[in-house]
Amino acid sequence: MTQEIWDDSEGDENDDLFVLFEVSARFFLNSTGPSEFLDRIASIGPDLAPSITEKIDPATGPPGQLFRMLGVAIYKAMPDPDLGYRTRPLPVPGRNDPCICGSGEKYKRCCLRLAQSFDLSNYNMLRHVLDQVSQKDFRDLPGTHVNPVAVADTAAQWFEEGRATRAVALLEPWFTGNATLSGALEPIFDQLMECYRALGNPRKRESLVTKLSERGDKVMRSAALQRRSTMRADRGDYAGAWEAFTAAQRMDPENLSLVALELTLLLSQGNDGQARERARFWLMRLERLRDSDLMPLIEFLRRVRDDPRSALAAADPHHHPALDQLEAMLADAPQCEAHYIIQEFGPGEFVLELDAALRKLEKRWRAHFPDIKPSLTATQSGDDGMWEDPQDWLDILGRNPLCWQSFEVLDDLVLAVDALQAIGTETTLLEPLLARGVALLDANITAVLGGEETLSWLCLENRPALRLLAHRTFRALEDPERGAASDDFIQLAEKLIKLNPGDNHGIRESLSHAYLARGWPEKAIELTGRYPDDFCGPALNRILALVTVGRDADAQSELSANYEGHAVAIKMLLAKKPRQPKSDSAYGIAMGGTQEAWLYRRSSLALWEKGGAIDWLRKACKKLR
Repeated sequence: MTQEIWDDSEGDENDDLFVLFEVSARFFLNSTGPSEFLDRIASIGPDLAPSITEKIDPATGPPGQLFRMLGVAIYKAMPDPDLGYRTRPLPVPGRNDPCICGSGEKYKRCCLRLAQSFDLSNYNMLRHVLDQVSQKDFRDLPGTHVNPVAVADTAAQWFEEGRATRAVALLEPWFTGNATLSGALEPIFDQLMECYRALGNPRKRESLVTKLSERGDKVMRSAALQRRSTMRADRGDYAGAWEAFTAAQRMDPENLSLVALELTLLLSQGNDGQARERARFWLMRLERLRDSDLMPLIEFLRRVRDDPRSALAAADPHHHPALDQLEAMLADAPQCEAHYIIQEFGPGEFVLELDAALRKLEKRWRAHFPDIKPSLTATQSGDDGMWEDPQDWLDILGRNPLCWQSFEVLDDLVLAVDALQAIGTETTLLEPLLARGVALLDANITAVLGGEETLSWLCLENRPALRLLAHRTFRALEDPERGAASDDFIQLAEKLIKLNPGDNHGIRESLSHAYLARGWPEKAIELTGRYPDDFCGPALNRILALVTVGRDADAQSELSANYEGHAVAIKMLLAKKPRQPKSDSAYGIAMGGTQEAWLYRRSSLALWEKGGAIDWLRKACKKLR
């Protein structure tokens, strides 16, 4: 939009124009033609946009005249659903023809100059049209002539307004079906990934990247691989990040977006010297091209060459300057000390209670840091609102070293850093904060508890400490370099279940799987024996462990007791080539459903096939008929 119509310095005028465009979209979709549309805009436009009306010089004519000409620009820019979201042509009068405003003057002497200043060709009018369209109609958009860039921009606007769910409904239909996905959809892909991130849908992000890497054209496959590289780097999996980067580079070696990705990976690993060298190399190549479109990339390269740390922050849209301040504070944090009074509230059950100094400090902390605790047993919240104005809580943290002895504060900081998902913070902040949380838990319980006592999740006071331990345990489970059966994961999972035998976080399935993978079936039997009538995973892992140690009769008895409740999973496990099912619940994975069965088969089939346990299961099932 030209400066005359839309100016970032004129907030009231922009707001009025937005309202005018919204109303214009409704008029457009319901009008019989341009004459009716222009008449209505000329009639009500002055009232809809008073901040513009009051600036009209009366000597130039009535306000309706200006709004009629603005209506012409709006009409010409409005995508029409009946035309596949193409714009409708509107005849322009000749210079000597009567003016379209109805003044009776010749066009050249009336509104020609005014019309030339009303240019909406670069404004996304699609957003206002789609505001009037039902979400179910979004499914038909990919088969129209709608501009994908305008679709992505519309979703971005909704996302910024807190309407991420509607944005997802607009974007997802572009990736259904089996057709090849064009690189023209890259802006839609990028925005959908951002929506999934904000909504806390990592599986959908991974699934979309996989789909595009398999069904995209060269450009789209490269974009998907680049995104996978970034996602792996976010998790601290730099080996996997470089693997995806190399694949993207082979796919589309001339793609200059790979330049920024390569440098970002180097910087996020602390390889500033190598990043500087690569920046100098690319600057020598790109500066001599004198291409204005390359200036943002060239500026980034210059920044890497001159100041690598600031370049990394500038390259990451989620990086916040306060992260550097927090990292420095964490590096200077005092040693972990015991500041909790551990009180018994039941046989063998204890609760973490604050001492007086820590209670007073946490009250001050909560007054400046929003309560972002996740619901139920989740270890992530996705709320990053505390970064909008972090200086108050950073000042409290800086002036009060005692904050570093608080599970509540550490839990808040972990949730905040995790929600931001800034490049590099996995290794510089998230992991160290979680490690401190576990160390602080050890410092508080080892001197008091004898070893058999528990900290129940049902006690709200225990949750910050247990959430820190659970979060670190899940990260160890998902660590691609160490694997799901690593010593780190097993030790953390055992600690979590020992402290909270109710296992509210459901770690026992993964732990029993790790025991089986390490060749420790007796440990799997002991663990799963504590949870009778359990979920699919632990119950079937118990049967597998019993078969592995040769206790076939006990395994047959367990199978008989569990067959009715887990028949879907058992049949899925025995199937030759089952198809991946769709979600069978709108609220997660349904117990006894096909998705639960599929996930168990995917994770555990290899363990059942090893040593022939799958053959035993097939024969044992026949005995039940």
